[in-house]
Amino acid sequence: MDQLQVQTGNERLKRLMLSLAKPEKWKATEELAAASLRAYAADERLARVDTVIIIGHGTSLATAMNAEFLFSRAAGAAARAVPAYQFRSYARDYLKRPERTLVVGISCSGNTESVVKGLEAARQAGALAMGITGRGETKMREISDYLIEADTAVEQEAGMTAYSASHLFLLYSALRAAVLLGEKRGNAKGLKYWEAQWKSVKNAMSALPELFEKMGGLAEEYSQEEMHNVVALGTGPNLGTAQEGALKICEFAWVFGACEELEDFAHGRFREADGKIPLLLLAPHENLQEKVLDLLAGCEIARTPTVIFTQKALPEVQKLADRVILMPAVEEECLTPFLYVFPLWFLGYHFRSRQGKLVGERRFGLKATDISYQAYRSRRQT
Repeated sequence: MDQLQVQTGNERLKRLMLSLAKPEKWKATEELAAASLRAYAADERLARVDTVIIIGHGTSLATAMNAEFLFSRAAGAAARAVPAYQFRSYARDYLKRPERTLVVGISCSGNTESVVKGLEAARQAGALAMGITGRGETKMREISDYLIEADTAVEQEAGMTAYSASHLFLLYSALRAAVLLGEKRGNAKGLKYWEAQWKSVKNAMSALPELFEKMGGLAEEYSQEEMHNVVALGTGPNLGTAQEGALKICEFAWVFGACEELEDFAHGRFREADGKIPLLLLAPHENLQEKVLDLLAGCEIARTPTVIFTQKALPEVQKLADRVILMPAVEEECLTPFLYVFPLWFLGYHFRSRQGKLVGERRFGLKATDISYQAYRSRRQT
């Protein structure tokens, strides 16, 4: 691939990510989700649901981890995210009260094998199955009680090989599904409240171009100091954000990105931290900054570089952190993942782009479908 092709591909990805700063870019997914949910507005089966299990893999697992808190806060349900393969393999351990359980499968393609089999297992056990995916004929459409659509074709249309915008489009559809479930369950905060909160998040995305430039400067600094591995730390609604950010840094930049829970990192993994592994800490609200201060105190001893992403930093945090990136204010913490994933995406983009390489290029030419024993046998036979 020549440099012109690399530059063209990278520019397409940059435009795609930054296009989400424009409210109209969300219109297709907003309309798809609303149209999907109208078909289920009169479905009273949802009123009996008090437990929600969300399953996915890769980017879709990160989306599920974010969505766990949407279903908890907007629907008032007991919610948890589970890797799809783990759920399908141990479904009966999770489905203790299937008649009161909704299993939500998330997949950009709608055909992820473990997600499809997980939804099948849920229905066989007597639980309700909901698929959140893109448009078109898919396996999830065939086996779901409820099918909520999102605009997941944007990467393919832009010639991308790694999902980014689709992650957030699926998450938005999960938000709308959670609000519908909340209304069925009599949750006090209804659609108008969540629409107002969502509008404020979209408005806050106007800060994305400035954030893109900030992360470019950080990537240049870290590259010059030969810092090519990172750890993203989050908790609660943003553990999934850290998961997606670490994954995207790997996919975009061929840099090892790890995700750890904000405190759990201190229980062992912290011993691996040194002056060459930056910690990216996601702590939107002040309620998390006491734990952030604990980590910063340890980082000062280990000389570990730190970047804090928050909407308001305590003076002690500003003093101890190497960098504080102030993010736009978002009232509902469960909606902060819509913003906090962007700086991690941008960092991965800049790591690779500044090397003159294609962002998101497949390493070894591997596709997900290649990670298969059946595919291996077919290759051996030919």
